Amino acid sequence: MPVVCRFKFPEGLDREAIESQLALAIVAAECTFGQAKVRISAGYCVSPPSETSNGEKGLKVVIDVSTGVGEHIAQVFAGLMIRQLGEDKFTVDRVGCQNLLRGASDEGR
Repeated sequence: MPVVCRFKFPEGLDREAIESQLALAIVAAECTFGQAKVRISAGYCVSPPSETSNGEKGLKVVIDVSTGVGEHIAQVFAGLMIRQLGEDKFTVDRVGCQNLLRGASDEGR
């Protein structure tokens, strides 16, 4: 079963800045693994801002970490976001896809 890292960012952060850091992490993976392997092996998604079940609004980035390429992208992305925002400005959870879907349906309530 695929495993993903789900990054959650609070409301008010610039979506373009977060997406640009994800793009840098993907470029770093291309430098390590090659463009073709990254294109075939990487999976990621940036959600539109949404409200969670506890009323918090924010942006989510999900990266498939079931491959070495995805793990590398997630590690680089986390490092870039820590440098740019600080450790306390976002959260990251490693979850199975079944739990991810369950969490998404819970957040919509």
